[in-house]
Amino acid sequence: MLIVENRVLVLFNTNVIKVYSLKENTLKLLSEECVTFEGCSVTEALLEKLDGFLDTLEKSVGTVNNERIRLYAIGIFQKFNSTDQTELIIHTFVDYGLYFNIIQPDLEQFYLEKSISIYGSKNIMEGLIHQEFRKVVVCGSFQQHLDEIGDIMTILQRYNIEVLSPWTTKVVPETLGTDFILLEGQEPLKNKRDAWKHKYIHMNKFRQSDAIIVCNPDGLIGKGTMFEFGFMVAISKRIIFTERPKDLTIPFPYEIGLNFK
Repeated sequence: MLIVENRVLVLFNTNVIKVYSLKENTLKLLSEECVTFEGCSVTEALLEKLDGFLDTLEKSVGTVNNERIRLYAIGIFQKFNSTDQTELIIHTFVDYGLYFNIIQPDLEQFYLEKSISIYGSKNIMEGLIHQEFRKVVVCGSFQQHLDEIGDIMTILQRYNIEVLSPWTTKVVPETLGTDFILLEGQEPLKNKRDAWKHKYIHMNKFRQSDAIIVCNPDGLIGKGTMFEFGFMVAISKRIIFTERPKDLTIPFPYEIGLNFK
């Protein structure tokens, strides 16, 4: 898994942008800039303010890419409708190669509660670095990378993150070496078409997750996972690869590497 030793986290709020460094799980506030997004819709005026900040980010923190930089947004950004939020995500990815992660209110509350219980203070970023996700789905090739998927699951569970799918890495022995591997607890396939039912159950869990972690050792992505990307993007799920992805036909908004190991 790609490890970035010194990550930069940026929090956009209604009237302020805060920049933090994250090194060895220690958060440090680097800068705080008053930028008023209050009263703005996703129009040229708001995008100009966003661009004005991002255009200068490299000068203040160094390398800017989707491995090192994490963008988070709360406040007014949460109030935009899904179309406007998607427009922000697309704009930021196309122009800067970064993912504009709008934290939904229930997840923000989770971070605040974590911060209060662990640190005794109400700081969303402190809560976030303690446990960034409540539930995730891990995707990847069961045929080729099941051991690596298991390693990722172990890391996630160490941080009390629930892995909705897969729930195990124990394989039904009879399906080893076939086109569609079944895990313990799954019913045998009635026929080749029945594989779609299992695929759909897996993909439907995307909706319940805070993020989708794509296990892609050496950057390789299986055909099954490639098939799932369209659905992930269509429901606006945060997608995080464990390594730099290779052979993406159309790049879409994603991040690389976790904030923890």
